[in-house]
Amino acid sequence: MTAAYRTRHERNATLATHRHREPYAALVLDGDYTEASLDGPLPCAPGTLVLHPAFHAHGDRFGRSGASAINLELSPAATPGVTADPAFAARAWCVHDLNEAREVFERAPRRLAELLACAQPLPAAALPDWQGELLRRMNQDEREIAELARELGVSAEHASRALGRSFGMSPRALRREARWRRALRLLAAPMALADVAAAAGFADQSHLHKVVVAHAGCTPLQLRRQVLAPAECRVEAKIKCVQDPHAARAA
Repeated sequence: MTAAYRTRHERNATLATHRHREPYAALVLDGDYTEASLDGPLPCAPGTLVLHPAFHAHGDRFGRSGASAINLELSPAATPGVTADPAFAARAWCVHDLNEAREVFERAPRRLAELLACAQPLPAAALPDWQGELLRRMNQDEREIAELARELGVSAEHASRALGRSFGMSPRALRREARWRRALRLLAAPMALADVAAAAGFADQSHLHKVVVAHAGCTPLQLRRQVLAPAECRVEAKIKCVQDPHAARAA
């Protein structure tokens, strides 16, 4: 059975943008923080339960009291019905009973899908309309980001600062992250790597290779094998992760 593990961060701490090798769930036990990612800012308080897909990039800014959470890696065997959901993505819920939710994480992870079914989905944070529109255009239009921002009446400097506050990454990093996510989905399809690169928006296969190595610490072919392999058959990969269970327990 997958063992839950706890993490604790001190007041006003910042955890830089990072990824986890496996999909996982986090349940906030005390304190507060804001998680920032391509999905937008997510205020987290006691009782917030967050799901993260594999390789999801996010950073965290902790409040005056710091925060502690209990984390659980997800797999079809340990947490059935969660990652198999076609709608599985980075999402957040508010649980009705924190003590009961903690018991599920610690003693009955197979009940996680049941816990989610009873929890209240949290809405996305409200952001200025131009931010969402700029992200959409960045994903669909290869022109310079500064030009796209100006068309929305926003200077490049203001766009960079505002998106950094909301999403935790610069506009260029957000564009790369969107391409990376598309590539990660496409790697599970029977497509040549050159076709994956083109469909995901990369200039060429070499560019895809560089981004995958930077984000995952392995080649696209190695990552494809990891994506396609059953969790119990995966070979340990050199994925850049700062909060895997062994690292958290050593902290």
